[in-house]
Amino acid sequence: MRVRYVHRGYFPARAGAELMTQYLAASMSRLGWESGIYSNPVDEDTATFMRGAGVSIQPLPATPDDTERADLVHAFDAFHPQDIAAGLELARAWDTPFAVTPASAPDVWPDRETVLDGCRQADAVFALSVAERDMLRDAGVDGSRLHIVGQGPHLPGTPDPDRFRRYHGIEGPVVLFLGRKTRSKGYVTLLEATEQIWAEHPDTTFVFMGPRWDDDCAEQFARHADPRVIELGMVDEDAKHSALAACELLCVPSTVDLFPLVYVEAWACGKPVVASTFLGSEEVVAHGRDGLLVRPTAGPVADAVNRLLAHPSERSAMGRNGHDKVRRELGWDAVADRVHAVYRTLIAARKQTEKAR
Repeated sequence: MRVRYVHRGYFPARAGAELMTQYLAASMSRLGWESGIYSNPVDEDTATFMRGAGVSIQPLPATPDDTERADLVHAFDAFHPQDIAAGLELARAWDTPFAVTPASAPDVWPDRETVLDGCRQADAVFALSVAERDMLRDAGVDGSRLHIVGQGPHLPGTPDPDRFRRYHGIEGPVVLFLGRKTRSKGYVTLLEATEQIWAEHPDTTFVFMGPRWDDDCAEQFARHADPRVIELGMVDEDAKHSALAACELLCVPSTVDLFPLVYVEAWACGKPVVASTFLGSEEVVAHGRDGLLVRPTAGPVADAVNRLLAHPSERSAMGRNGHDKVRRELGWDAVADRVHAVYRTLIAARKQTEKAR
């Protein structure tokens, strides 16, 4: 069986929806599918990883090519609605089932009607939470075609937290922000919280890791310049994994996510998260159990970080609970099995329809 994913990505940056596409494609390859991604150019390390996982990456064809016909087409990410439209066009040209994973929150959809049209016409739509599923159903997507799947972590790097600390001259506790530096992800909120956190924990270092996204990122970091604020851009998988292993907690108070992959990665490393309110956030983060959910302003974020820094046993317990949740519910094998079952059902139904013609 052949499956093709459509997602242009965020080259040279990498985002959760892009990683989801790649990890699912690799999982399908392990399950015996001929798996490929139609995407923009990716960095050579990613391309090498995907080839090693049995997944091809190539540009989206200008016109459908019957020699490339897939048994199923799956488009990712409502932030790029043209990819959903292109995936639907491919699936219809090849007369094959079509699936969609919106992946991005409605707040950042640039073309709501294109997204919803693709979801309404899809044979399957994968939501990341009950709240997202209900939102899509209320927008006219057939409830029988909606399926809830989670996310699994993927941390291929080799962690060396001690080396990470030495290299950056860090001695005290570390609070990590990991992701695109855009206001909706909460990096400015965390910067604004630093003074209140230092008032109680002056030896805390804040590491901001990820590409600059907003036009005024440089101004924001200049406004909050301090030796205890370390800004890093794009890093390799070893550095990312090392930062997660080195930190006391992850703080990404995003307001426009559905199921942030970075939370799952933090839990996989046994670290609690400080998160904010987004669609379905109460389903993703169990407040007081594997993290803290707070309002997306500096004061509540500072209070949450201070609470976790002041109580190591509570912090450790939340990290263990998050790790257990990942092990039980959020591994890529479990996610892939759920998606795989839907794929097989769709293809079997399509074959039955073809026989009846």
